[in-house]
Amino acid sequence: MAIGTERYATERYTQNDVTTRDDPRTDNHRASTPPMHSVHQMESGSFAESLAGAAGVVLAILGIIGLLPTVLGAISAIAVGIGLFLGGGVIAARSKQLDVGLSSQNERRQILGGLGMEALAGASGAVLGLLSLLGIAPVTLLSVSAIVLGGALLMASAATARLESALGRMAESGDRHKTAHEAVYVASGSDFLVGAGAVILGILALAGHAPITLALVAMLSVGAAGMLSGSTFAARVFTMFGA
Repeated sequence: MAIGTERYATERYTQNDVTTRDDPRTDNHRASTPPMHSVHQMESGSFAESLAGAAGVVLAILGIIGLLPTVLGAISAIAVGIGLFLGGGVIAARSKQLDVGLSSQNERRQILGGLGMEALAGASGAVLGLLSLLGIAPVTLLSVSAIVLGGALLMASAATARLESALGRMAESGDRHKTAHEAVYVASGSDFLVGAGAVILGILALAGHAPITLALVAMLSVGAAGMLSGSTFAARVFTMFGA
């Protein structure tokens, strides 16, 4: 009797295992889950963007209150630019793992284009900050850096919204996923507003209206937006994949 029961259990386990492997829903779930190393890299890139944004905020505040404003403004631009470069570049490099959530190749190209432009603009802003730190037309380059970094946020806002739309199609239902989904949309909207404001501040600074102060305020705004969006997206990835 015990042998018969054991044989029956073994046959049922084998049938269930075959059914699970043949179930297209199981295959889709496996296909929609990217490798863990890609998930960790996306989390790390977003977290690095958040930390760099926080550093940029602190440096910009110190500059605004009068502590070496030009020097700290340049270092703030470098920190914020590196953060945007890491955040956009790493996610763009790993977004191929999310292809199953994308409705079309056109959507994937839009996401990659936006994140790639964010990374490129972030690197450009960091280079401008470095040149300013070296004493090459520091006021002018800080103003231009504010414009470039603001443009990076504008690029990031659209790409993040589209990427979140793809993630939303992959995510399970539940209050936790809904809250994270809405948080990323809020962060992308704030990126757009802050980016537009930073561009305007950079243009005013370039025109000679209190250039150092306006450039520092732009760095403060962009750093705060990067800190918010980076931490929010890292939390979103963790909520979805639990890694």
